[in-house]
Amino acid sequence: MVGAWIVVLALISWWSIRNDPATVPEQRSIEQAMPSLREAAGVLLTAAENAAARGGPVPWAVRLGEVRSESCSLTPVRPGVQGSRDVVLYVPQGQAKAAFDQVAAALPGDFHASVLATRVATRLSFYADAGNFIAIDGEAQPDDQVLVLSAGTGCRPGTTAGGSDPAPGAAPAVLGETLAALGGPAGAAVTTEAVACPGGGTAATYQATAGRSGDGPRGVPAGVTPVWSQAGGWAYAQGPVFVVVDDNGENLRLSVTTTCGQ
Repeated sequence: MVGAWIVVLALISWWSIRNDPATVPEQRSIEQAMPSLREAAGVLLTAAENAAARGGPVPWAVRLGEVRSESCSLTPVRPGVQGSRDVVLYVPQGQAKAAFDQVAAALPGDFHASVLATRVATRLSFYADAGNFIAIDGEAQPDDQVLVLSAGTGCRPGTTAGGSDPAPGAAPAVLGETLAALGGPAGAAVTTEAVACPGGGTAATYQATAGRSGDGPRGVPAGVTPVWSQAGGWAYAQGPVFVVVDDNGENLRLSVTTTCGQ
């Protein structure tokens, strides 16, 4: 009887390991977590786009970041890997709280997104639960204009945050036009970050090195007002796409982002 009971317990454990949902992140490897991370980034980008569309008289801008992979420690003697991906939102000064609130409202209800003002309203904290132990968080001050929301896996067992983005499609004409206006080289190499949209299709950020650094925004179409403009660059919406130019003091880095709503 004891032997039979041991066999039954072993079979139950075997079935449970393969079929029951995980109860802690460490029960799913980084390789298993990456599809959920990419899906969460697509949902987050869509929410940021919806928030940008309601931003106000000066349209907000959005950019998708790359997938990052970093080493971490599951235990003092057991290494792991954590993956993350940013969605960056550019807003007018003083609108950080409103932007966080609008992104939270645009996320699905089961994400339970929340925004808290801490340290006597001098610090804003954003948090959402994307499911499968994928967290979305962000920190900002009320006057910040560049808001970084990051989806992350937490520390997981495994060796590499693998997987690949969906095919992004052809780059929008705005990319070439803006590159030329910024003095970028003809045929400049373009890198792409892309996510699947919750309703189908893809959204992507296309990036290329443009011309030399210079004073103030340039190459901005007539009638378009940058939502953010500082020594480090500028950002604006041009029709259905978002344009961000980063200035590192030597060269300009152009990013053009297409939306899920196009």
